Amino acid sequence: MNSTSVIIDQVICVCCKRDAQAWEIASSYIVRNLKARHYKVYVPDADLELFQEISSKPFQVIGESIYTSQFAAEIKRLLDAKIASQFGWYLQQFIKLSAVNDCLPDEIVLIWDADTIPLKPLSFIDHQGRLIYYKGAEYHHPYFETVMRLLHLSKKIRFSFIAQCFVLKAAWLQECFREIELRHGMPWVPALLNSIRFDEGNSFSEYETIGTFISHRHSSEIVYTDRKWLRLGNSAIGHPAFLGPNIIADQLNDYDYVSFEKWDKAKPYFLKVSLPYFFRVYLPSLFKSKNQR
Repeated sequence: MNSTSVIIDQVICVCCKRDAQAWEIASSYIVRNLKARHYKVYVPDADLELFQEISSKPFQVIGESIYTSQFAAEIKRLLDAKIASQFGWYLQQFIKLSAVNDCLPDEIVLIWDADTIPLKPLSFIDHQGRLIYYKGAEYHHPYFETVMRLLHLSKKIRFSFIAQCFVLKAAWLQECFREIELRHGMPWVPALLNSIRFDEGNSFSEYETIGTFISHRHSSEIVYTDRKWLRLGNSAIGHPAFLGPNIIADQLNDYDYVSFEKWDKAKPYFLKVSLPYFFRVYLPSLFKSKNQR
């Protein structure tokens, strides 16, 4: 199989209002640097209009209620009150899985985290048609306890599949769900809900779960890359709004993509973020809007 004749069929993202600022910038880089036939972002229904305004074309903005009615209420019920703040974190994982499951079996899908920006054109299919996975460094044992309960599969690789993006064939996820349903005697959603220890918190990773399955069942069809990516984008440059050709060339040239997660904040925040943002972003946009009136 020649990789030049095979591209990603679907890029799937999930976002919410608190990440809208990063998404507005990320969506333009995604369209520019991730070649695909279709681009979809799932957002809360209340924020559809906002995301339709800020998402780069040809992104299709879809209300997440198309899926969340199947599991949102149950996730909220199962979560311990002390970790109720993890509701959105669990919810977005179920949305991603549902969206990929709805793809055609022969489609190649790239799940891409909405707060992550590809810095250059990237390929996820090698010259032999194998799918390419980036490596993460974290290890959280409860993720693999859930995988064992779900699939009776152990961790096979030394590194992590949690790397801000995840490529797969939709057929692989559908195969995984069939195996889960046969093993548990129920549809995949309740089987997954029953297997997650919601009272413990941080007990499930969609990337580690599906990655473990693929590493066992389709190891000859995948390959891993050591190319670098950066998780601490805010610490590195302060804010995604500061991203540009010079910053990429001078500070981020070694990386394929960079993530801007909310928990990561540049310090001191006022000097490195608030003031530069006011002068570089807010004032220019204010003047521009006034001139257009």
